[in-house]
Amino acid sequence: MPSTKTYGEYALVGGQFVEWNQFVSENAWAANHGFTLPLPEKCRGVYYIVNKQEKTIIDRASIVTYDKKYKEEFKELNLIWVTQLFEVEASDIKQLETPEESIIHSGGEIFFALTYQGVVAGVVADVIHNGNCELAKMTVRKECTGKGYAKILMRECIEWAKEKKYPYIELYSSLRLENAIALYKKFGFKTIHLGQHPSYKRCDIIMKLDFDQK
Repeated sequence: MPSTKTYGEYALVGGQFVEWNQFVSENAWAANHGFTLPLPEKCRGVYYIVNKQEKTIIDRASIVTYDKKYKEEFKELNLIWVTQLFEVEASDIKQLETPEESIIHSGGEIFFALTYQGVVAGVVADVIHNGNCELAKMTVRKECTGKGYAKILMRECIEWAKEKKYPYIELYSSLRLENAIALYKKFGFKTIHLGQHPSYKRCDIIMKLDFDQK
């Protein structure tokens, strides 16, 4: 029978992504990882977060697409970081209160990184505006930071945009978010505008990642 597998499997090693089968072929110890619980529904990616030096796997993270059972966590995780640094804006309220109508039904997608235990470690959205794809609403739960979940979310939202044949993906951010800006640059985003945005109070930088797609 043909394989019905609909997700990719990867190792995250030192900030780099490697095909899981390739990693296991070169590191036999990883095959006995012990992560045997079934994958969640709507899973599109499985990531084994590896400490290669200690030959341990820290977590098996699953990336799932939007489901209404995660709606409240999408809202709550985003409100936590926004309210700590900025003022919640009307566009935030619309997207966080009505993600189906404002993101999903408009052709976009929301991705959730789940820990092996099923905890939502972080979220990110690909929002479609006038035919353009925007990376938005990205955040990682405080106790899950520094473990690679942000990199996994970045990779998945970029891959989704490529799959949908968008020529580029852009984002609106703030220079105050130094760690986030550094992460965006690592993934190839370039600054295309600096200065206060006329509609978004906290935005003073716009970045863009062009895809070399024919």
